[in-house]
Amino acid sequence: MEAQKSNTTKRVPIAQIREGMYVVGLDRSWIETPFLFHRKRIKSSADIELLKKHGIREVVIDTARGADVDVAQNGQAGANSRASVEPLIEIRQAQPNEIPFRILIEEFEIARKVHDEALAASQAIFDGAGRGAPIPSAVAQKVVSDLTSCILRSPDASLLLTHMRRFQNDLFTHAVNVCVLSLVVSAAEGLESENGALGFGALLHDIGQTRLPRNLIRKSEPYTDSERRLLEQHPRLGYKILERSESIPDLAARILIEHHERVNGAGYPGKLEGEAISPFSQIVAITDAYDAMLIGRNHPALQPIEILREIYLDAQKGLFDRVWVEKVIRALGVYPIGSLVELNTGEKGIVIAANRADSLRPTLRIIAWPSGHTDCTDGVVNLADPGTEAVERRIVRVLDPGKERIDIIEQLQSAAGHLVH
Repeated sequence: MEAQKSNTTKRVPIAQIREGMYVVGLDRSWIETPFLFHRKRIKSSADIELLKKHGIREVVIDTARGADVDVAQNGQAGANSRASVEPLIEIRQAQPNEIPFRILIEEFEIARKVHDEALAASQAIFDGAGRGAPIPSAVAQKVVSDLTSCILRSPDASLLLTHMRRFQNDLFTHAVNVCVLSLVVSAAEGLESENGALGFGALLHDIGQTRLPRNLIRKSEPYTDSERRLLEQHPRLGYKILERSESIPDLAARILIEHHERVNGAGYPGKLEGEAISPFSQIVAITDAYDAMLIGRNHPALQPIEILREIYLDAQKGLFDRVWVEKVIRALGVYPIGSLVELNTGEKGIVIAANRADSLRPTLRIIAWPSGHTDCTDGVVNLADPGTEAVERRIVRVLDPGKERIDIIEQLQSAAGHLVH
């Protein structure tokens, strides 16, 4: 469990947990629980029941960020919570499984605003670098800080947004996506102390490409040998940009120069091997490859599950460290939030929550049924909880929302509308 860091944190038995508290630690390792992060605000009784269900007996709360146990027990939590807890949409006859779905939609709208601001700031950074300007460190640091806060609120919402923007193939969107993916992995691995430098390096990892011919960067066909040699100069070009900028973390500069190095020495520009490559550079290398395949850089775009398979094969070939690949897969999920899947029952659903105990059995929102199906109950289904169903549901394949003509966000927002006043 996370140690107490200031006089605003305190250990609280699970029996004293109340809505409005902000949890910063649990008495069990995150590996032993289905919770991706051990920092969250208690927003409902369902959150408390979920903690109890997974054997949590004690938590650490931060009274500076949420309600205090004494205030809650004295019946004064209402005023305290109103001052520190964001307004929640009221639920009408929602089932327990509906609550995380409703929260996902709420957090998605918050994440969208943060990401839009990050995209605008990143575009300005990349445009400036292309004109020869140094990196505005304070602006980049704010982008990383805002994205980190957003991810700690709801990693699922940020991941959903990243996957929804998979067809925006430009440098600054790719930069923000890789930053988000890297920060999600960092938080899952308990590396928050390096979030600033890691996020900085992830955000600027391709800044050197602003010094390359634009038609080369936008090329969709495979590169020629001469084009590839030119492209492989971008880590060094980016490093030179950072050298002329102020307040650049050393780790961020290292990530930038190393993000194309490979464990077996087959990368560039330094042909580094194994432990000579920083673990943080490996995180960015893997998430960079993930997003590149997601948006279809120089090849047809792939579905997330196909990408994870390719990255795992690359680890077997020695390009990536297998341990870090497994950690990335665990953090991002085999079926990432927002994936459209088909079940053995013929139903189609959207993944709205990962299952850390069994990654093949996430929670879905069912949105379509086979022709002639009579029991079309619209709702949330936890594949890990078969309940009383005659046939156990399981995912048989991942679908392409574009080919299915399904707008994931529109579907989720429409369904969420039925749960609110």
